[in-house]
Amino acid sequence: MEKQLLNIDKNLKVMPSVTTDEKVRVFQRKLYLRAKQEKSFKAYSLYDKICQPHVLQESWRRVKTGKQEYHGGGVDKLTFGMIEKAGVTQFLTDIRNDLLNKTYRPQAIRRVMIDKAGSKEKRPLGIPTIRDRVVQMAVKMMIEPLYEADFIETSYGFRPRKSAHDAIRKIKENLFAGYQFIYDADLSKYFDTIPHDKLMKLVSDRLADKSILKLIRQWLRSPVQQPDGQLEKSRIGTPQGGVISPLLANIYLNVFDQLIDAPDGAYAKEDIRIVRYADDFVLMKTNRYPQKILRRMNSTLTRMGLQINQQKTRLLHISKSSFCFLGFEFRMVQSKFKWNAKRYTNIRPSIKSRSKLYANISDCLGKRRHWKIEPMVYKLNEILIGWLNYFSITRVTHIWDTVSQIKWHLDYKLYKWLKSKGRKAHKTLRQRPFDNLVKYKHLLDIEKYASLKFHAKATGRTLSVSRMSE
Repeated sequence: MEKQLLNIDKNLKVMPSVTTDEKVRVFQRKLYLRAKQEKSFKAYSLYDKICQPHVLQESWRRVKTGKQEYHGGGVDKLTFGMIEKAGVTQFLTDIRNDLLNKTYRPQAIRRVMIDKAGSKEKRPLGIPTIRDRVVQMAVKMMIEPLYEADFIETSYGFRPRKSAHDAIRKIKENLFAGYQFIYDADLSKYFDTIPHDKLMKLVSDRLADKSILKLIRQWLRSPVQQPDGQLEKSRIGTPQGGVISPLLANIYLNVFDQLIDAPDGAYAKEDIRIVRYADDFVLMKTNRYPQKILRRMNSTLTRMGLQINQQKTRLLHISKSSFCFLGFEFRMVQSKFKWNAKRYTNIRPSIKSRSKLYANISDCLGKRRHWKIEPMVYKLNEILIGWLNYFSITRVTHIWDTVSQIKWHLDYKLYKWLKSKGRKAHKTLRQRPFDNLVKYKHLLDIEKYASLKFHAKATGRTLSVSRMSE
């Protein structure tokens, strides 16, 4: 498309510009519509698209703004700051030349062990180099529309225009419709157990470009550098931490989704609905699950090379037991009015989610006893706003009791933090630390923020922190 001068008026001339993001989205939309219209459509020539300068520029932008560097990036120890200092243009030009000359080879993946929420176990993450992440993002942007056309509507993890909030809304909608028999499933080490051969077969159902298929195989087979420096071969699984890993994980589990969602299948005859977010999913039904259905499901997952974690998987009815999904707790509660004998669905942050917030607050205050009040308030506001934005869903979640508990906990922790600065320091603030810091030091008033956020979403308005002072 040629750039043309648009005469807005006699004194103003505007040169229309198209950003790299817009160019990529236009192509993605065309590819998605083609794949949606033709179920047998395959893409044969996408490799040249990932080599285009605007695609690599957009890949760099998304990688840079998307994830943290995990204490030094990949095995080459190259950081975003070092690349920007040397020149991003030259960095992307070198990648493009390697891709065009077919000399690009991925480097090893750095293994990082992080704490697993609510457990003493460690979760393994595989961190590719920034160079590999940029190429993975370019490939992901070009091939994702092919598979988006096949994914079911109730799969919400790592997909465009879908979020965890959508999954929570769908579960509440199903509960209200009478789907209250729950199969709360947990896949054991899903990302680490995906078979490469079966995965590549599913990828090739929509993609016939041999060059891109070769890149994906290379990423799957990249050696893993353990914390002690030793390299191990990768024979199974896709690294949790890679840019393209969530898409590959969704492609593989889409087979299971399609079986559940098939209108003429065995699960549809039993009126079973599925809500999935990455490797976490729940099955929902209006009556009890027949044993043959559960055996069929376990057999399907076994043939796929996956395993259900029996210790964490539960079969329950929402009126008798609660269950947790994506950090939220679903339960039935009695109406607060004595004249109303009905029970209602109540969705609130789980105990584990609250404990994690308390741990973050304690860690923030414990490691920064020497900080002044103003920067500490700024840091706490970041934590609180992020937590409230995730757990506050208009007309879905009930967080008022939780907010009151957080306020009490924060008041106590702030008292201890202020007292640690000295016996005579901040005596006035220490009397009612939370209320005083809100009034004099601009600490976030979490009750007011939650209320404003609720009413802003209900009326379709946007909420900014600046409105807190109005």
